[in-house]
Amino acid sequence: MKYALITVFHPSEQVKNNINMIANQVDVTIICDNSPEPNRVLFAPLTEAHNIHYLFFGENLGLSRAFNRALLDTQYGWRDDDYLFFFDQDSVIGEDHIETLISTYTKVREKCRIGCLGPVYFNTSSGRVEIPKKKRMISEKTYVVSSVITSSMLCCYGDLREIGFWNEAVFLDMADWDLCWRMQSLGKVCCLTDAAVLRHSVGMGEKKIGPFHLRVGAPIREYYQIRDCMYLLKKEYTPLKYRIRFLAMLLIRSPLHVFFLDHRKARMEYILRGVKDFYRGVHGEFMPEDEKVKYVSV
Repeated sequence: MKYALITVFHPSEQVKNNINMIANQVDVTIICDNSPEPNRVLFAPLTEAHNIHYLFFGENLGLSRAFNRALLDTQYGWRDDDYLFFFDQDSVIGEDHIETLISTYTKVREKCRIGCLGPVYFNTSSGRVEIPKKKRMISEKTYVVSSVITSSMLCCYGDLREIGFWNEAVFLDMADWDLCWRMQSLGKVCCLTDAAVLRHSVGMGEKKIGPFHLRVGAPIREYYQIRDCMYLLKKEYTPLKYRIRFLAMLLIRSPLHVFFLDHRKARMEYILRGVKDFYRGVHGEFMPEDEKVKYVSV
């Protein structure tokens, strides 16, 4: 069976169109809605035309916890050989996207232990195709890489079950890195293929400051990125180059964001709060100080 799992947050009409394109290519689509208010009316036409399950949580669970709510639900009768495709709401796929990825995945699995596979993606925010510089060719169009992004990631249910599913301590941006590194810790490779291309928005553009290219995102993303990169710095499975990258995020990127991007004060406050909440052991959605007790890990 082919399943698509999609997280949404304040979805628009365009998001509905994106999901419709995905639902046309899989057997079951599961919409995980992290919005504060339900969007059943928006998705009603899709649920009538496709095998779509709409899950509304009433709170923002983040990417990892939302996906796990579906993956641990026994009503779906999960099998280890089920194909799982994960998507963000702003991802746009072309015709035969799903079958191309499955075909590539099957070929790679004949050569090595594959954990997950993703397509290259055209970043609509920067206007370019994003391909990692460091990669190892495994076939004409496929490479072994250190990580692939969440959106359009393909893996089998059994491989995800083996690593304990998504890490709920990682709320959003780095959940895909964490998943890939845990796959690799079990000797499985993560691959990227240019046989398929995904249209995907990462941030809201870029700003060049000297030798640095700063990816512009909403100020609140500073909070999650800082808090979760500090968490991943502690993990043994985090590769050395990413430990260095996380240190650079803390010591170099954060000051650059505060001084050169918009909403300077808000970014500073989110960064400082991210550091503080890391030491408090807080996970989950950002909340004002007077509500933070709800989100302290136990």
